[in-house]
Amino acid sequence: MTREEYLRQLQHYLKRLPKEDYDSAMEYFTEYFEEAGPEGEQAVIAELGTPKQAASELLRNLLNEQIVQPRERRSVGAVLMIALLAICAAPIALPLAIAATAILFALVLVIASAVLCVLLLGVCGILVGGKLILIGLASAGSSVPGMCMLLGLGLLGIGLGILLSMVLIALCRMIGLLLLRLIQWILGRRKANR
Repeated sequence: MTREEYLRQLQHYLKRLPKEDYDSAMEYFTEYFEEAGPEGEQAVIAELGTPKQAASELLRNLLNEQIVQPRERRSVGAVLMIALLAICAAPIALPLAIAATAILFALVLVIASAVLCVLLLGVCGILVGGKLILIGLASAGSSVPGMCMLLGLGLLGIGLGILLSMVLIALCRMIGLLLLRLIQWILGRRKANR
């Protein structure tokens, strides 16, 4: 059998294939014969077997590829493997997640406590300053230097209270900006991972 007869018979057996697969298969066999050259035609024919056997083998391979590839994409085995890895990682991941949550919660409590402390100090400064001014005004008839000292301390208390209120506003603004940047960073990482 010559190369042309072999390829003609092979075309007959492969004509049921989709055009793309048919063209690809015929190109493969034609190139295979061309690489062997005229003196290697009989060796290639012996290696491939009859045209019917070669076509059968090719059809079997194509069928296996079409069946196996979709299963690999939706493979139950792959899902089970991921679940198994998640279960194996749980003894490590669960305590780490709990620790990270506890640290985050503690950080939120510390920040909230700092804000509350600054707020209370500011309010106390204003209240104590106001009371010292009232006491100083009440003691105006008994001691003028005592009145001046109490009025000065009262004004100092009110000034410190106002200053702490301004610090509180700046602190809240800074915390808000940090949270905004953290959220933007997290969202940026999620978009980058997709």
